[in-house]
Amino acid sequence: MDPFTMTAVLAAVDTAASGALSGAAGELGRRTAEGLAGLARRARRRDGGGEPPAAPTDDGERRALAALLIERARAEPGFARDLASWLRESEWLAAAAAVPATAAGAARPRMLPPLTSAFTDREDVLAAVTALLDEGDGGSEGAAFPRMAASMALLTGPAGVGKTAAAVHCARALAARFPDGELYADLRGAAAATAVTPSEVLVRFLHRLGVPADRVPAGEQGQADLYRERTEGRRMVVLLDNAHSAAQLAPLLTSSPGSLVLVTSRHRLPELVRDHGARIVRVGPLSDADSFLLLTRIAGPERVAAQRTHAEAVAARCGGMPLALCETGARVQTRERLSWESLEREFAAAVAGLRGSGHGQAPGMPDDADGLDDTATPDVSGVTSGGGDSPAGGGDSPVEPALLATDLSYRDLAPDAARLYRLLALRPWPDIPVGAAAAAADTGEAAARRLLETLAAAHLLEETGEERYRFHDLVRLHAERRAHEEDGRGATALAVRRTVTWYLRLAARADALVVPGRWHLGPAYARTRGGDGPAGGTAEASRTAGASRTAEEARAALDGLRRERANLAEAVRAAEEYGFDEEAWQLCEAMWGLHLRLGFHDQWVATHLRGVEAARRCAAGVGDPRAEGRMRTQLAFGYMGLGRYAEAEAQLTAAAAADERAGHHRGRATATESLGLLCLRQWRYEAAEEHFRQARSTLDGIAPGGDGADDVPRADALLAHHLGRALRGQGRHAEALAQLADALARFRALPDRDLYNEARVRMSLAETHLAAGDPAAARTPLDEALAVMASEGAVLQQADAAELRARCAEDPADAVRHLRLARSLYEEVGETAGVSRTGALLRERGAD
Repeated sequence: MDPFTMTAVLAAVDTAASGALSGAAGELGRRTAEGLAGLARRARRRDGGGEPPAAPTDDGERRALAALLIERARAEPGFARDLASWLRESEWLAAAAAVPATAAGAARPRMLPPLTSAFTDREDVLAAVTALLDEGDGGSEGAAFPRMAASMALLTGPAGVGKTAAAVHCARALAARFPDGELYADLRGAAAATAVTPSEVLVRFLHRLGVPADRVPAGEQGQADLYRERTEGRRMVVLLDNAHSAAQLAPLLTSSPGSLVLVTSRHRLPELVRDHGARIVRVGPLSDADSFLLLTRIAGPERVAAQRTHAEAVAARCGGMPLALCETGARVQTRERLSWESLEREFAAAVAGLRGSGHGQAPGMPDDADGLDDTATPDVSGVTSGGGDSPAGGGDSPVEPALLATDLSYRDLAPDAARLYRLLALRPWPDIPVGAAAAAADTGEAAARRLLETLAAAHLLEETGEERYRFHDLVRLHAERRAHEEDGRGATALAVRRTVTWYLRLAARADALVVPGRWHLGPAYARTRGGDGPAGGTAEASRTAGASRTAEEARAALDGLRRERANLAEAVRAAEEYGFDEEAWQLCEAMWGLHLRLGFHDQWVATHLRGVEAARRCAAGVGDPRAEGRMRTQLAFGYMGLGRYAEAEAQLTAAAAADERAGHHRGRATATESLGLLCLRQWRYEAAEEHFRQARSTLDGIAPGGDGADDVPRADALLAHHLGRALRGQGRHAEALAQLADALARFRALPDRDLYNEARVRMSLAETHLAAGDPAAARTPLDEALAVMASEGAVLQQADAAELRARCAEDPADAVRHLRLARSLYEEVGETAGVSRTGALLRERGAD
């Protein structure tokens, strides 16, 4: 049988040349793509082609390349052997994302938020969801109508009615049916401006499903495809909370018949019913009996017993809204002398005051507080309409009782707690850590911690994790209006600036640990050394900060950046809106390590577009003129990750021009170097070589003691490594080996050794020896790289080096030993694709 069918070869070309490859397959993917580039060059030369081939960008170019490879393989036995070997490697790449998610050891995430012990009722919601499951029983044998897709329920209702709590209650009550785990995401869909993108959620889900960060595709479509593969055949609960639109939800829906998708939204989403067969479950106000029960659980039965009649009247005033009931019960529980009779009078007085004011808006609330509406245009206008004796105080809107209860709770706060409540609400922070709260209030963390606990006890904040809090949307709107009314523009702007600065310092400290040794701009990094060093950007500050950094500290720093990722993006938006341009672009600079290591390319592009504009405005004034080029270069890497190469090239070209205008040779060299890296991805090896040589020439123009001079030796070493890769891509192996030897010598001569990059150069040396047909020469550099990666704690890179070492083993026993090492390392980090691949190779050798 002919192994070189169009179907087989085209599938391999599609896999290796896909835009998602660079962000989804690690070193194996890079080598597979470079192997295809080498085959394409050989086939084109023999075909009499002119220009060297670039990476194919569309279906037509990929089909043409596959046809050329097949033609050359059928004509030349040597080429056929090499193509067959490459096809074998590409099969492993294609299978990397398709490792069975139900296999032993597969990640089983547990992401559901905790459920309060005061949760009350909602048995009707649980019954509706249970009935939905029972109708098809997840596709089980014997079901009347076996399901072909996941069961889906849409819980709808107004803000404050308790949709999230009801959904979490259902998911936990039904947990035994879903042994493969629970996924949860707050989609922040109260408004389009705050709604998270599907890509943000997909990346988080894939991480929790065991996909390493460097294996997550950069683009949303690739992420959605991998997500569906990872959830296929699994019995899971996926809770998508506070959705804004069907478009936001579509990429997040698993189709696995054994799973349950729960969606909560205050918006009507008819597309979910039409396109996905969702069952609508309406979540309404609690009954009078359950309202009283919830209020009793929060306030305490002993507080209710003395004035039961008045307590029942207060419960009725809350209109069956859990948010209002919880806030009101918390007031009674924390104020020993507050009577139910007094509380009933307060509600009545608040409603009467609104009626007398001549407008129908709840106290402290903007006109667009939320209700259940397709267009997200809420309605609180009925707060004074109707009879004054109605349970909700005479209003028609279901959110009015919650707004009234929030305002009454606010009036009880001590001045310092009330001030913190207002200042935290100035931005829609995804959640609020203690340090950020302390910065907003300009106080110490101990005081902030105490005040946050006070606000949480009053149900004005929700605790989302250890010392992390968030607002309910309605409560935040109330607090934000109060802040603008009571604190004024100056005080609110200062509070936002303090919070933004806190995030900037946090990110700079973490980034200096995650990527030590890199050059950077901005005074924020000087603080990582505990001093007020120069505002300039050299590598010295990073080397000082990172000299004693351990692998554990670097991982902890990266975890911290991951945890604050959404808050950092919000900090950039806040800085832009308040005109804090210096902080805006420096925040982007400080997120380099986060995005370089973890991706989140959509956020990368969104924040750095703002960073570019902020840097341009700074340069037009008295700010750092070097910042624009820096921001454009970093933005280009975000575009590269998304496969948007034309936009990346445009940004890098503009970055080089901006750095030339600023007289910033170091920045211009980086932009030119980055153009070379872009060309490497596109198989444009001759152009890459030219850019790397231009970058080296630009570095030569930096005088001793000049801006960036301290970083020149390391930059030269990196360029030598890149240049060696470009020469290898052209098949100029002898020159590549000489260049890589020069790179290694340059790294070893640095005053602060960069052992990780030394090991990377050794791996490149080994790959070049293998490409030149000399496997024996590849062993020594790989053995050295293995030792360094082990000492650096770079487990994935160590595993990759061990797997590569098996390819050039001296004998079968040596190959088995290194494959076993690679498999154990992949197991250590949960890299299921690597475990599967090395396991299969061991089985082929009869050694598993």
